[in-house]
Amino acid sequence: MRIVIISDWFAEKMGYAENALPKALASLGHEVHLITSNVQVYFNSPTYKETYEPFIGPAIVDCTVKSFDGYTLHRLPHKIVRGRLHIVGLANVIQQLRPEIVQAFEVLSLSTQVAAIMKLKLGYKLFLQSHIHASVFDTRHKLHLKSLLYKSIGRLISLTTEKCYPISQDAAEIAINFLGIQKGKIEINSLGVDTDLFCPPLTPESQQIRAELRQQLGFANSDLVCLYSGRFSEDKNPLLLAQAIDQLIARGVAVRGLFIGNGPQAAAIQACKGCVITPFVPVRDLPPLYWATDIGVWPKQESTSQLDAAAAGLPLILSHHVYVRERINGNGLLFEDNDVQNLMMQIQILTDPQIRHRFSQYGVEKIRTQLSWQRIAQQRLKDYEAALGKTTKG
Repeated sequence: MRIVIISDWFAEKMGYAENALPKALASLGHEVHLITSNVQVYFNSPTYKETYEPFIGPAIVDCTVKSFDGYTLHRLPHKIVRGRLHIVGLANVIQQLRPEIVQAFEVLSLSTQVAAIMKLKLGYKLFLQSHIHASVFDTRHKLHLKSLLYKSIGRLISLTTEKCYPISQDAAEIAINFLGIQKGKIEINSLGVDTDLFCPPLTPESQQIRAELRQQLGFANSDLVCLYSGRFSEDKNPLLLAQAIDQLIARGVAVRGLFIGNGPQAAAIQACKGCVITPFVPVRDLPPLYWATDIGVWPKQESTSQLDAAAAGLPLILSHHVYVRERINGNGLLFEDNDVQNLMMQIQILTDPQIRHRFSQYGVEKIRTQLSWQRIAQQRLKDYEAALGKTTKG
C-alpha cells in the first residue's frame, strides 16, 4: 500500500506522532512517504532560539528528499499565508506519488485543505487526525474557530474523508463542535509509544545504567526522583514541581527532581533545592534518563512524554485540569491545578515503594497492550484497507 502522511512541520530528533506513525507503518511492509515543510516543530515560537535551537538546530532547514526511519521524508519550501503555514508544492508531490491513502493531521491546516482538494482529483482515501486538547483550546483556537467560516471549511473537509482520529475525548468534542467534523466519522485514537524504545529497566544492564546515571546526577539510592521533560514555560509550568521539591526537602523528605528540556523558567528551577536540569536530548537517548528517575510529574498540560514515561515504568502525577484521565487510571494520581501543597501531598504518597511498584506494573502493561505505536499502526492499516475494499492482512 502506498501511504502519504502530511505534517506541517517536522523535527528528526523528536518523538511525536509525525515521527512515530510513518515509522510504524513502514515497519509493517508498506511504502510510506512523509511530506512536510522545511521548518522545525515550534519554529514560530517566540522563544524558539533559546528553547529549541540548541537542541534541534535552526528553525528553517534545507529542503530535501531522503530515506529516514524506513520511510521517505520529503521536505518542501514553506511560506506564511495570512499567518498560516503553507507547504509550497504539496499538490505536485501528491500528484507525483499517486497514493492510495493520505493521512493528514490537523483538520483546518492549509495542507489538509490541499489534501482534500487533491483527493477529489486523484481518488485516494483521506484520513484526518486532531490533536487539539481542551487545556489549550481557549488560548490558542477558540476565538477564531467559533466562526461559521472555519466550521464550514471543516465540514467540507469532513465530507471528503473516511475517518478523523482525535487523540482524546475532549479533542473529539472540539473536532465535532468547532471544527465541523461529522460525528459518525470520529474515532478516538490515542497517541502511542515506541515500546521497543521506552520500556522499564528490568535487565541487569538497564539497572546498571540506572545506578550509574543516578550517581552522576547526584541522586542517592534512597531519593525519590521526580521527572519532568519538555519546555520550561509558564503554559507547562514545571517550576511548580521544582517549588514542591524545594519545600519537601525543607521538611526533610528525600525527594529530588530531574528536569529535561529548556525554556524561560530554567533559572528559577535551577535555584530550587534538589533540582537538576539536563538539556533536551534526541528521543532515542531519553529512556536511560527516565530509568534514572522514580515518578513522572507534569504540572500543567498534556504531553506525549507522559505516555513514554508510563511505558518506562514511571507512575504519573498530572494536573486535575487535564482531560486524558486514561493516562493515569491505575498508574497515577491527580493534584489540584497550581496548588503546590496538594502536589507535595501526592508526591509524598508515591514515596511508598509498594504503591509505585503497583502503579508501574499497571502502566507498563496498559501501554504495551493498548498504546504501542505498532498496535496503533496495525489498527490504522485495517481502517485503510477497509476503505480501499482490501482484505486485511493477518
